[in-house]
Amino acid sequence: MFTLFLRPVRMLAQALIGNDTPRQTAWGFSLGMMVGLLPKGNLTAIVIAMLLFSFRVNRAAGFLAIAMFSYLGAWFDGTAHCLGSYLLMSPTLQAMFAAVYDKPLGPFSGLNNTVVLGQLLIGLYLFYPVYRGSRVAATYLRPRLQHYLMRYRLVRWLMGAEIGAQWGLE
Repeated sequence: MFTLFLRPVRMLAQALIGNDTPRQTAWGFSLGMMVGLLPKGNLTAIVIAMLLFSFRVNRAAGFLAIAMFSYLGAWFDGTAHCLGSYLLMSPTLQAMFAAVYDKPLGPFSGLNNTVVLGQLLIGLYLFYPVYRGSRVAATYLRPRLQHYLMRYRLVRWLMGAEIGAQWGLE
């Protein structure tokens, strides 16, 4: 029961001072941004979340990005709706979206929803800038933050508790 409350704090500490490379941290944060922006409950969000869990990336940074961008994604809903409706109403793309919808998993993909399609395009547009920014932050800020945080006994205890939880010493 105590680990239920400590798990989010341990994941945050692991994201900040984990032993992953800056590239892995940036990829995890960027994929988490994509999952966080998309409305949940469609196949597109599930596939991107599966990519987050399948690749060798920092999952804790991905979870942090999911939490941050889930709240920020609601602010983009109006813009996403306008962008998605523009694409869905485009005469040149209607045949492609109809073909996708006629496939067996097409209705579950959510690409017929204006907000899902708009948020997917906004996420794709922001993917590279978020990747570059999080890579710079992981490269320059993480060693300083790690040196600062490891001075505290609570952080060292949390990192040791993570190792203990992996060994089954809950």
